[in-house]
Amino acid sequence: MRALHLIAMLLAMSLPLSAGAQTTPFHAGVARPAVTGEAPFEMLVWYPTDAAEVAWQAGSFPIHASRHAPLAEGRLPVLLLSHGGGLGGGTPFVLREISMALARQGYIVIAPFHGRTGLQGRVLQMERALAAVEAEPRFAPHLDMAKLAMLGFSLGTAVTLELAGAVPNPAHLAAYCEAHPSDAMSCTHAPDGNDGAAPTAPPPIAPLPLKAIVLMDPFAVLFQRPELASVTAPALIFRPRQSELPGEANATALAANLPRTPEVDEIPGGHFIFTDICPPALSGSAPELCQDPPGVDRAAVHAEVQATIIAFLAKHLQAAIGR
Repeated sequence: MRALHLIAMLLAMSLPLSAGAQTTPFHAGVARPAVTGEAPFEMLVWYPTDAAEVAWQAGSFPIHASRHAPLAEGRLPVLLLSHGGGLGGGTPFVLREISMALARQGYIVIAPFHGRTGLQGRVLQMERALAAVEAEPRFAPHLDMAKLAMLGFSLGTAVTLELAGAVPNPAHLAAYCEAHPSDAMSCTHAPDGNDGAAPTAPPPIAPLPLKAIVLMDPFAVLFQRPELASVTAPALIFRPRQSELPGEANATALAANLPRTPEVDEIPGGHFIFTDICPPALSGSAPELCQDPPGVDRAAVHAEVQATIIAFLAKHLQAAIGR
């Protein structure tokens, strides 16, 4: 049944069952603007274009999107993307595949380079990135802010939940980590060593008017039921079956505690199954990022995840998939 449902969904959206059969309404363009001021940072803005895609290389990452191509006409739905952290800080380049897929479906995708910034700094970066794109004459006329959604991976899911209305509970995280010292991924595998949780509760932020959120293997132990009461946007949760991030404290608890029952999709693979297939230069140096459990086909998993995300966003944003 799962396979039949996936095939029907792919056909309905004119998505490929193989790379050679791909039909999408747009090509992908990309820009890399900087956000200036105090604590400057860069971001990737992926967007739909009618211009042909010209591939290029960003370090070890191959990019199949044209730099600075003209935007497609019209007002377009907006997707914010917050990548994972890890001790090195992470990069949105490892989620370029889903970003380009969404751009080809008509979305403007805003993805900051968070760097070695903790959770609260990432929330502020996301707000500043959105404000910068809204102020940019090239993008502003194309932004349909009535169709605003967000996607987060790992630590990026905590950023997403905060911007959707959740309030962090650092005391709960501290108590959990004291009781579970072996859970390194929930408690110490973040740029600031504790997934961004401050010793005291952070100041409240004004949530964004998100119409839908996508959470890929969420880091959610920081939020309990009371702290999630204001998260009412439709949510899609992906949970890898072999993830090193404990589900009972994160994805499973989150699904039970959200006030609106989320869609939950269990997929094969470990925590990093969502990141792009590693280029050769990266495969040997980052095995935890690049290697999957035996029998897991990352490309096939990505095809399923992309199809599910595109269908979910189209459903809740009423975003036209075709022209």
